[in-house]
Amino acid sequence: MARKALFIVLILSLMAVPALAKQTVSASKAKAPAAAGQTSRIFSDFGGRWNSMSDKERQSFMEGYYSAIQLICTNAALGDSAQANQGPDQQNKQFLACMGTYAPFELAPTKAAMTELYQDSANNHIPFSQMIGFAFAKVAGKLDEGNLAQLRQNVEAQLKGGK
Repeated sequence: MARKALFIVLILSLMAVPALAKQTVSASKAKAPAAAGQTSRIFSDFGGRWNSMSDKERQSFMEGYYSAIQLICTNAALGDSAQANQGPDQQNKQFLACMGTYAPFELAPTKAAMTELYQDSANNHIPFSQMIGFAFAKVAGKLDEGNLAQLRQNVEAQLKGGK
């Protein structure tokens, strides 16, 4: 009985998908001019987005980043059959080396460094994925302002070339 009910729900769901897709397409066509302007802002105003986040949202972002790195490092340590045959001590060593490479500092100082870097409006167009590397350098006391300025110029050139 439960299987029949599940099957019926599945069939009804699949029948509803084309109708929903049609509604979504017609609604998106009506909103296309506004959405186009919003899309470029979404993909270029990272500093504005970061600064408008609450502390909880920033914390969630950082936790998500660290969770993603943890998953990547777990896969790197356990990935192929040769690595799977290694002992747990060697796998743990590989995992920790990976984490140290991609997420070398604790959440709080990294989050504070990103917040400080995005306080400068010149950094607004730098994506989170690149800014986090500069945040790590800032936490380590090795921030190279020349590299940051060069990245700003590169991102600005890409934005101007893409419009």
